[in-house]
Amino acid sequence: MDDAVSPASVAVLEILDRDGQVRQAHVVTAWPLRIGRAIDNDVVLSDPHVAAHHLSVAGDAGGLALQVGETYNGVLAGARRLRSGEQLRLVEDAAPGEWTVGRTRLRLRLPSQPLPAELPLAAAATRARRYGPVVAALVALLLALAFNTWLETDPDNLGRALGGMLLATGMGIAIWCGAWSLLSKTFTRQTYFGWHLKVFLLASLAWLVCDNLPDLLGFALSWPWISDFGFVATYAVGAAALYFHLLAVEPARPRLLRGVALVAFGVGVGLSLWFNHQRSDRLGAELYMSHLFPPALRLARPVAADTFVDGLAPLQAVLDKRAKEPPRGDDGDDSDEE
Repeated sequence: MDDAVSPASVAVLEILDRDGQVRQAHVVTAWPLRIGRAIDNDVVLSDPHVAAHHLSVAGDAGGLALQVGETYNGVLAGARRLRSGEQLRLVEDAAPGEWTVGRTRLRLRLPSQPLPAELPLAAAATRARRYGPVVAALVALLLALAFNTWLETDPDNLGRALGGMLLATGMGIAIWCGAWSLLSKTFTRQTYFGWHLKVFLLASLAWLVCDNLPDLLGFALSWPWISDFGFVATYAVGAAALYFHLLAVEPARPRLLRGVALVAFGVGVGLSLWFNHQRSDRLGAELYMSHLFPPALRLARPVAADTFVDGLAPLQAVLDKRAKEPPRGDDGDDSDEE
């Protein structure tokens, strides 16, 4: 679509899709600009939620102003809803103003407003720039998974385990990225498969780091609380991946998507803390630090045996109290039992 403004034009009014893409563009040659469903408007909208003469944009000595006409639904300008009869002054040297009229999104572009730089076509980029980061992330992910498989598998079954890992990884990538691409195609008419693949690979690598690094730091520094609450970092990675996946589905609402990701993070962490407390009366995920690494990675100074034993003394009272408590689900009354 050619959005070039002729010398006699004073603005361009664009009608946007839900994903922010321009669907129609109307050249404005003079003020006032009248918008509504009636045929005597300068721009006629077919939205049933738009009034006959919904709004107008006019210029005066103070500049341009948006005037809301007789309408029940008003005009949504950013986070502010303008009611019937209200007026909004337009800043001519700022970013183009966007308004929601009924269920129609409008954007008014003025000659004095800054024009975004031209975006390069994806096809113009070299193959190394287009596919290099994705291939590097995929290789790094496969190497990390292969290393974990090697650590957890007997040598006799290593080949079979590696084959199963590769098959599961390939199927997981295809199903996960395919589902997100289908959502993107449904809402934006583009699949964005490469975007979803990149998000999946980078999030998987970050998740592996956040899943293993707290255990290593807890062992090296004698800080068991790091591995005890390491799941918080994994939930943060999951929330970030959710945000970037959703960004390809609903690119016009990044603030809403950030809120969704934050809510998902909070719900995930809250449920994990609750389940941990229900299971072990502790908020942490582990009763003790169960991961042992090579002694060469140990950075904390060793504790003398006598000091270690003395530090266990406060646990005696707690253990004695627990020993006297009846098991959970049993009130300790055996009078009715035969």
